[in-house]
Amino acid sequence: MAVQKTQGFVLRREDLRETSLILTIYTRDFGKLKLITKGARSPEQRSLSSYELFVLDEIVFYEKRKKNIFFLSQCELLNFFPKVRESLERISYATYLIELLDRVTGIGERNLALYELLKDCMELLSTKASPKRVARIFEIKLLSILGFTPRLASCVNCDKSIEKKRARFSLSRGGVLCEACFAKDRRAVPILAGTINFIMHIKDLPFDKVKNIKVAKRVGSEVEGLLKNFINYHLDIRPRSMDFIGKVGL
Repeated sequence: MAVQKTQGFVLRREDLRETSLILTIYTRDFGKLKLITKGARSPEQRSLSSYELFVLDEIVFYEKRKKNIFFLSQCELLNFFPKVRESLERISYATYLIELLDRVTGIGERNLALYELLKDCMELLSTKASPKRVARIFEIKLLSILGFTPRLASCVNCDKSIEKKRARFSLSRGGVLCEACFAKDRRAVPILAGTINFIMHIKDLPFDKVKNIKVAKRVGSEVEGLLKNFINYHLDIRPRSMDFIGKVGL
């Protein structure tokens, strides 16, 4: 029975029997794992902080599988992200990030780029950066990593370069239409040139560059709506955390 050591973010936690937990952790080296930690909720356990949502832990676990569940033997807290926990807004967006990552990944599917993206975004969320902007960066980069980025550089129908000021966005086709192809999707809607530029820049630039990109309020609102609809339509995901964010106006 091999023993493995890695780092990872807690995505979900479920009570098991009287004192144990099942944790879903997205790890750097093994992707998403389900792990049982026995006695974690016993009176002798001084702190559950290592098992809270979106904390970063260093873990040691037994690699032997039993119905795709591993056994956690050690868990050391590396980052509790206290600045995030000072604000309901930041807590809500951090919850959205881990819920979205959880929904698009399967057990044991290692993806270092996704791990690093979550780590970078959680660290950025711990600063004074706008939580909305952090969420948009996360969504755009995640879609790019998964190969689902909306097509914005050229017409999704005829492949010709588009005039950004006259383009329309087709949700069903997953990208922009040039003026000559508007009839291909009567439901396509106008899209701001700033929205196209923002998404393309975030997608292509390294993380240390994108975190400084500012966006006009109108563009930010359009990007938020476009990405929400795109993720719902093409990934069939409707995160509960995003519903909460919308209901309370965060």
